Amino acid sequence: MQKVAVVTGGSSGIGLAVVKHLTSQGIKAVSWDLKPSTEGVPFVECDVTSETKVQEAFQKTLETYGAPTILVNNCGLQFMAPVDEFPLEKWNQLLSIMLTGTFLCSKTVIPVMKKQKWGRIVNISSIHGKEASAFKAAYVSAKHGVLGLSKVMALELAEFGVTVNSICPGFVDTPLMRAQIKKQSELNNMTEEKVISDIMLKPAVIKKFTTTEQIADMVSFMISDSASTITGEAFSMTGGWGMGR
Repeated sequence: MQKVAVVTGGSSGIGLAVVKHLTSQGIKAVSWDLKPSTEGVPFVECDVTSETKVQEAFQKTLETYGAPTILVNNCGLQFMAPVDEFPLEKWNQLLSIMLTGTFLCSKTVIPVMKKQKWGRIVNISSIHGKEASAFKAAYVSAKHGVLGLSKVMALELAEFGVTVNSICPGFVDTPLMRAQIKKQSELNNMTEEKVISDIMLKPAVIKKFTTTEQIADMVSFMISDSASTITGEAFSMTGGWGMGR
């Protein structure tokens, strides 16, 4: 039977790479996003911050593609400002998308996984789920929360043959990251080239950005039989940033 995978935020960046990679492996991968990809991948409109919209997306996926037993929670957003200047609406927005969205999508898909006695949940967290950076209060808080939620789900779902793991990338070359470079340049009064060398890649041993394809490869491993005894883990893909912590 063909496996069905849901990838949130699958219309661009890391999510799109994951959808395309899983599709190449014979998995029916479906993007849950607000807008479809320009590359025409299978798409179901979904606002991950709304329980009603998530349930509607799940029902449409079930009817159109089949029961999803793979979930990749990937939706992300960034906003940077000092804590004392951080707008509450932006704080709420980022936590709603990245933490509440991960909770709602997982909550909705878990019953199918339990019934099938098999499932894989892969949460795209960040090195900022383990480390902090200035001006990223909401992002860092949400990504730390994703790691905690992942561990709880791993404990609860192990007996049902469901694994839950997180991937913690450093800087990945995506449109979201490129927007961060511009914002960091403004906040730190630096050129974009200096932002890349002196802020983004400074903590890393390998001085280059991770690619979306590398993240997709890691997702592929995490849902494979080879990873069937791995759960509750958070794998860094950072070029060595944060080694030993």
